[in-house]
Formats: sequence, structure tokens, C-alpha cells
Amino acid sequence: MVINADKEDNSLERFTAEVRSIWGDGNDPELPFKVKGLLEKLLTSTSPQERWIAKLIREGLPARELYRDKEHGFIQMGHVHEKGHSNSPHDHGPCWVPYGVYHGVTEITTYRRTDNGRVAGRATLEKKKVHRLTPGMVLPYFPGDIHSTLTVEHSVVLRFLSHDLSKVKRHRYDLQDRLRALPNGRE
Repeated sequence: MVINADKEDNSLERFTAEVRSIWGDGNDPELPFKVKGLLEKLLTSTSPQERWIAKLIREGLPARELYRDKEHGFIQMGHVHEKGHSNSPHDHGPCWVPYGVYHGVTEITTYRRTDNGRVAGRATLEKKKVHRLTPGMVLPYFPGDIHSTLTVEHSVVLRFLSHDLSKVKRHRYDLQDRLRALPNGRE
């Protein structure tokens, strides 16, 4: 029997197959929590020797698409962030996005919008909570959740996108009370 070396046991392929099997019409309110559980399993069961994660780490790119589902539209991203990498507060528009840490430590700060939204292009934010994600931890962020990330130590992060974020209206905020739409929905 000949074993194809390219057909190694692949935790990412198992993960995407499991997500596809539970996706249904994509409208199940429990779906983000189900994907969270599957992403936790992926983070804790993936050996650093598996080709896909070894390649992600070796390339060291701040953002890399690992999988895009042609039928359902969800995307699995991989990120390698150096200590100190951060982004400004933002939301994912109508999408939900679980963040999980494979290696390192990432802090995610959540915010509450304190203005009434009546003044176009202006917003005020108040910090709600800081979540410290360590290896194996996953937190889902839901439509409209405002958050920012800070890499506390070199980290490998997996981020599941319920839809292509470049195709939805999203917002980025700065701490000087300004609000702006992201061009093409990009972070």
C-alpha cells in the first residue's frame, strides 16, 4: 500500500469539514458557539509539525487566508503577530468572528459606544473589558461588537470569519471620538 505524503492527517481539513457539516443555512444562533468549540479543538489538537501550521509560522505573515468555503462563504484566517502589534477599535459589521490563540498571548479590549449615533462620522467609546487570550482560548465577537487587539507576546492567532469582511460595511474607530467606514471593509 502506498501512502501519499500529501495526504497526512490534517487538523485544518477536519475542522473545515466539521464546520461545513454543522453550517446548515448559516442562520443558527448557536453556530458561533459551535464554531468556537471546533476552533478550540483545532487549536489544541494541531501539532506544530503539521504542514499547514508549520508553513503559517515559517512565513510569519500578519494575515493569511487558510481556507475559503465556496458554498457557505466562511473564511479561516491565520495571523502571525509580533509583540506590540495592535489595531484600533473596530467592528465586523453584520459578521461574527471567533478569535483563537494557537501560540502566545493576545489581549482583546471590548468597547461600548456611549453616543447616540446621531452625528455622522462621530462616536464616543468606553472600554468595557480586556480579555487575555492564551493558547487554546477562543472568544467569539458578534455583529456590531467593537473591539481592538494587542499582541502581548509573539502570537499565532486563528480568526474565523462568518463572511468575507471585505464585502460588508464595517467601522473603525479612533480614541479621538471619530468614526469612519473601513475602505472595502478591510481591517
